[in-house]
Amino acid sequence: MTTILENYIGLPISEIPTPALMIDLELFEKNLARMRDVCRTRGKLYRPHAKAHKSTTIAKMQLEYGAHGHCAAKLGEAEVLVGAGIQDVLITAPVVGRRKIERLLALNSVAPAIKIVADSAINLQEISFMASAIGTKIKILIDVNVGQDRTGVDGPEEAIRLAQVIHKAPGLELAGIQAYGGTNQHIVGFKKRREMELLSLERAVAARRAVEKAGYAVEILSVGGTGTYDIDTEIPEVTEIQPGSYIFMDAHYSSIGGPDTARFEDFGNCLSVYTTIISHPVEGRAISDGGNKALSTDEGPAVPVGLIGAEYRPGGDEYGILDLKDSNRPLNVGDKLEFTPGHCDTTVNLHNDYYVIRKGIVEAIWRIEARGRTD
Repeated sequence: MTTILENYIGLPISEIPTPALMIDLELFEKNLARMRDVCRTRGKLYRPHAKAHKSTTIAKMQLEYGAHGHCAAKLGEAEVLVGAGIQDVLITAPVVGRRKIERLLALNSVAPAIKIVADSAINLQEISFMASAIGTKIKILIDVNVGQDRTGVDGPEEAIRLAQVIHKAPGLELAGIQAYGGTNQHIVGFKKRREMELLSLERAVAARRAVEKAGYAVEILSVGGTGTYDIDTEIPEVTEIQPGSYIFMDAHYSSIGGPDTARFEDFGNCLSVYTTIISHPVEGRAISDGGNKALSTDEGPAVPVGLIGAEYRPGGDEYGILDLKDSNRPLNVGDKLEFTPGHCDTTVNLHNDYYVIRKGIVEAIWRIEARGRTD
């Protein structure tokens, strides 16, 4: 059955109802190829983070482009991925509590390659009790804190103790270590970013070596993300990286800089929110229909595409305010304007669908099935 949105396929973007989330397919494909080629050249695996896109269509494309598996931020995202036939998923936040462990075990029954992270012996003992009761095993990565001070054990000795718990507990299997330096991804200036990430990687490698010296095999050392992909893949002990935003990029990531450039240009900004100017009440101020419900601003404001001398700020749930200061072109009521979001992940979570664009024409519409799956 044809949906209403499918009626837009084949039409120019000027026909799309706004605000709309769009993907420039040519840039998107280049981003996919870039990550594949760098990791292949350096002999590293990559496990993209589905929290960036929340789409099974995109997840399957990433596998076609050479991804080793996927990351899911939460159990709910993993359920969506597995429901679409994607088997190898690492859930990167601890799965805690009886009800969620029951869901995890149900997921494991259809996708035995599923993996989780843990940093708590209490959590592991509950998972062990429930998994062994039904005669199954759950694959565990020890979560190691390498400087973000969020989840994760604090050092090699703690990692060894958790490895001992996993080894002794029925229903558990040690699969490796996760050591994610999340705050490092966003450090502005490549030299400083590299310095901080290498410190984090020293802690990650120390944990791996300690656990291995204690007699436990560590098959996976999973680290990093988009902002440090070119640093993480230099380290011999690292087996895989967890990039998410590389497929889309956003205004914030573009601002962090590359080795020789003020902007991070390894991947192109292919994600945008398409809006309409709905009011121009006074000179110097125009109003779009893209407000807080269309564009997140948690990592900085959205940036208008092709419009210089204009600054965006949200004007409420449904309105975006453009302050115009010597802008390079006039804006009139009814004009369309694209914005590069400040943060792609949280902007994606505001929308139900992607309008997929090639050369100004709607080529496809992809559902965002895991939108809102923060459970």
